[in-house]
Amino acid sequence: MAKFDYNIIVIGGGSAGLVSAYIASATKSKVALIEKNKMGGDCLNTGCVPSKALIRSSKILSYIKRHQEFGIKSATAQFDFANIMERVQTVIKKVEPHDSIERYTSLGVNCFTGQAKVLSPHEVEVNGKIITTKNIIIATGARPTIPSIQGLDKTDFLTSENLWNLSELPKKLLVIGGGPIGSELTQCFARLGSHVTQVEISSNILTQEDEEISRALSQRFTNEGVNLHTNLTCKAIVTQNDKHVMIAEKEGQDLRINFDKVIVAIGRTANSKGFGLENLGIEFDQQNKIVVDNYLRTSIHKNIYACGDVV
Repeated sequence: MAKFDYNIIVIGGGSAGLVSAYIASATKSKVALIEKNKMGGDCLNTGCVPSKALIRSSKILSYIKRHQEFGIKSATAQFDFANIMERVQTVIKKVEPHDSIERYTSLGVNCFTGQAKVLSPHEVEVNGKIITTKNIIIATGARPTIPSIQGLDKTDFLTSENLWNLSELPKKLLVIGGGPIGSELTQCFARLGSHVTQVEISSNILTQEDEEISRALSQRFTNEGVNLHTNLTCKAIVTQNDKHVMIAEKEGQDLRINFDKVIVAIGRTANSKGFGLENLGIEFDQQNKIVVDNYLRTSIHKNIYACGDVV
């Protein structure tokens, strides 16, 4: 019987990878975890945790603005956007130790920081060293999809990954995309005081939900001051003297939308390529997600599993 360095190598230290490593170590398996960026992945650093922290602040402000609905005669609030964003980082720091290298090392997981490359179904290279394993779990997550819109690259556009560096509230904000990420950010920034325009190419926002839910949320956004456009195609963005205009088409009519900042949130692309899986014959779908069976096993090599946003 072949001897391996590890029972399981987990590639990716986000939500799916951390849970996989935790459970494997709890069963006394010998586990290696490889992460090239920050432990905690998108959820901790740029996704669930910061977005929900921002939602919390914006929701409190919305309650204050609607105070009369709750039987309160008078209520006002003053806030500094930079302070709100500082609180977001504080919340991240509070959760960070739970996803840290130190914690997982204490659980018996051997953590590597570096780029993994899968050489074979039982070999992974990291930091110039080849380590062997009986099983591999791919949990490399996903990244924001960037559309091919002429002039977008000249706008210093934001995504769900880098908007957390903002310290000044945009006056006129354009959100491209009507999915979950685009919609929650639309509502957040509108409640914080930005003049928000949200555009979506489909006939509704949140197209994966029931139409009744989409209509209800669209009405709520309109009531909260959002300028919502569906059935809209972004054709180009023109930038002159640091002023941006999106040229669009809606139902056969040309439309121009002025904005200061733009958030791109049209979806996410799986981080499935560039680290060796293509050379092993692993199957991908049309969105570059890894194809798995009901047990999360990949198509050819049944000792290679995939989970999380990469599938």
